[in-house]
Amino acid sequence: GEAGAEGAEGADYGDAVEKPKAFRWWCEAGLAANIHAVGGEFCRWRRLQPVRFCVVGAPGSGTAELGAMMAERYNLPHMVLDDLIEEIRNADSETGKLVRDKLAEIEAALANPKGNGPYFVPSAVLAKVVLEAIATKPSLYRGYVLSGFPQCLEDATELFLEERPAPPGAEPVVEDPKDKKGKKVEEVPKMIQVPRLGFLPDGVALVHSPEESCLARLRAKDLPEEQWLPTFKKKMERWQKENAEGAAGLADFFQTKINLEPVVVNEPPPPPADAADGGAADEGAAEARALTVDYVFDIAACELSAKVEAVKEVNNLMPPPPGPKGMQAEVHREEVPAEDEAKRKRDEEELRRKREREEKLEQIKRDELSKLEKHSEPLRQYLMSFVVPTITSGLVEVCRTQPEDPVGYLAEYLAAYAQLSRKRSKAFRGSSAASPGGSVGAPGV
Repeated sequence: GEAGAEGAEGADYGDAVEKPKAFRWWCEAGLAANIHAVGGEFCRWRRLQPVRFCVVGAPGSGTAELGAMMAERYNLPHMVLDDLIEEIRNADSETGKLVRDKLAEIEAALANPKGNGPYFVPSAVLAKVVLEAIATKPSLYRGYVLSGFPQCLEDATELFLEERPAPPGAEPVVEDPKDKKGKKVEEVPKMIQVPRLGFLPDGVALVHSPEESCLARLRAKDLPEEQWLPTFKKKMERWQKENAEGAAGLADFFQTKINLEPVVVNEPPPPPADAADGGAADEGAAEARALTVDYVFDIAACELSAKVEAVKEVNNLMPPPPGPKGMQAEVHREEVPAEDEAKRKRDEEELRRKREREEKLEQIKRDELSKLEKHSEPLRQYLMSFVVPTITSGLVEVCRTQPEDPVGYLAEYLAAYAQLSRKRSKAFRGSSAASPGGSVGAPGV
């Protein structure tokens, strides 16, 4: 093995060769411990920013329908308040226990005609439920669509505002300059309410639905009225009181506190009860109204998207949101050719978006490969300079000798080569020190 190592050909790998600097590993503590750093770096280098929407309205209004449209447009998690409460109440967690206790109190208060409440889950508890859902990874990095919350000013304050110390120069808060013993009390810094960064919506839609439409939606769920009607009446009463014309409701909150102008959506009222003769006429009127409501919500979704994209660039590796889909079926059936033309245009637009998406993903793949090549270059250079030549010569010697134990032979070869390399390094340093010129060439093999 030693004789083979002495006969190996190659360059001298002494101290004259500068070794590459140590690598900086981003996940030295493991990927799980650094997932937020990795996610933040991924979004920062690809200019990905979360986009957030909030759709508010009276209980039973079309907030869930409009929210679903926005979630589909941007491929975002859709969070409906009622669904979040139902999910968290079944969870074995501190928040789940808190929600179960509050719902039990409300149920007992509604069952007692002489009771004085409570009739609503406290705003602080609801905000805690929503913030925990928003803090999950999909919502944190991609954004979210929140439907049905907040319902009142207290909800909005708990969710979107937080208390922080006032800036320098603000007057401190002192309830009583001296305590009972006459000692001076330490001044408390003044606290102010500021927007909760990282959770604020980029766009808000305010849905105004007639009470008859809200009741129709809830009745369509086929649940016993005694389960939801008392709560609905209390919530509707609060909504109408806080968001009446001229009142400082949610629209004023978003404008003054968060500097957002909501997109106002007015759902058309249902037809009068005596407008149709029953039977097929009733079904036709209901179908026509459903198409009209879908069209109104579709237009509102386009308006909300345009409003947000006029302020910030929405880039989440998804194709751009589509334009208004219009009426899915015309009320007047004689316009069939127009429907066919619209369908053809929609198919062409869908094909174009699919191609753009594939091209974008292919470009991302090429960029990723290029970055990987660039970051792995120092490691590859190190291996090619210090490891590969020696391993290659050892494998050549194994093939030429063909020993019974090739692995053991290769191990002895590498050990002998390491000893020979150290001897060459010592001889190289000694000859360099003895040379009058101060430096000589490296000795040959």
